[in-house]
Amino acid sequence: MTETEVFEKLRAMLVEVLGVRQEQVQMDSVLVEDLGAESIDLLDLSFLIEQKFGVTLEPDEFEKEARKRIPGGQYEQAGHLTQEALEALRQAMPEVPPDRFRQGFRKVDVPALLTVRVFVHLIQRKLNGGEKR
Repeated sequence: MTETEVFEKLRAMLVEVLGVRQEQVQMDSVLVEDLGAESIDLLDLSFLIEQKFGVTLEPDEFEKEARKRIPGGQYEQAGHLTQEALEALRQAMPEVPPDRFRQGFRKVDVPALLTVRVFVHLIQRKLNGGEKR
C-alpha cells in the first residue's frame, strides 16, 4: 500500500477512535498532544489497525525495536533512557525529529512522540515485511 492509502485508512480510524474531525488528522499530528489520544485510545487504535491492515502492533513496539539495536547494551538507567537507547529509538522512529529524544527522556514519554506519520510508516514496514497475523 502507498503512504497515501495507509494514511487515508488510518485517518478514518483516528476520527472514529478519537472523535476528532478529519481535517485535524495530518501526517505530523502528534496523537497525544494534537489529537488528545490517551493510553486506552492507543490500544483501541492498535486493535483497529490489526483488524483493518492484518498486522499486529505491540504496546511496546518501539522499545522492542530499540532494544534489538543495542544487544547487550543498557536501555534504562535510574528511570531514564541511556544515550545508547535514545540513539536506538531515533533509528527505530526516523519520522520523529531527533531533538525530541533528549537527556532525561523516560520510557513513559515515548507515546508523546507518536505522530500519524510514525504509524503510517510502521504499518507500511509491517505490510512490506510480510508480517501478517
